[in-house]
Amino acid sequence: MTASGRLPRGGSRPPAAQRGWEHRLLAALAYPANLAFVGVAALLLAVPIVTILPASIAAGRALRAWLQDGETAVFTATFREFGATWRRTLPLGVGSVVVVFLLLVDSVFLGQQLSAAEAGASPVALILAAAAVPVAVAVTLLLLALPVAGAKSPDATARQWLVESGYLIARRPIQALLLLATVAFFVLTCYLLPTLVPFFGLSLPVYLAIVTLGREKPDTSASAPNATGGSTPSLEQP
Repeated sequence: MTASGRLPRGGSRPPAAQRGWEHRLLAALAYPANLAFVGVAALLLAVPIVTILPASIAAGRALRAWLQDGETAVFTATFREFGATWRRTLPLGVGSVVVVFLLLVDSVFLGQQLSAAEAGASPVALILAAAAVPVAVAVTLLLLALPVAGAKSPDATARQWLVESGYLIARRPIQALLLLATVAFFVLTCYLLPTLVPFFGLSLPVYLAIVTLGREKPDTSASAPNATGGSTPSLEQP
């Protein structure tokens, strides 16, 4: 063993404080790397279009396993979770594609009606446009919350995930609206920088939903001293 590879006298390693910046740097780099791995895996699974939502739910379960349990093989975990859930999530995926398609068609039709300002917009078109906005917001929030519900209740049914998604949104409406605004900004960023889509197009919105809607309320028992004199960290903190 060379002199540079020898341990200090007594066999002790350098204090953690001397190695802390390296650990913090590696931990910081792990976030974009793991998000990119999950994003690529989810994109491959979402190629048939109707599997976009199932792939997002699988990505949410893989991300939660990484954030909560320290599972670092997130790429393979996304495929594994997709295999475990696709039978439950495929009907949701098909239904979500149909609903989003109808909303898009409705938006295009109403946009054409409202753009005819010279002839005067139809009152019916104005009413339908006003009604379509909250419906689109509710559908978007529900689609964002479904991966969170699928991660929090891995053994639940698709119907139970839908109910839990609604509960997650109703429990934190302000956070849900902030999540929607953040995701909308991210979509605009992806429009300007489309190279982000293959890596973060699905993973980042799911990650934002998990950290926004998936955290439990603070529990005093979670920070109580344990038997070793330390404190038990909350499992919901990424």
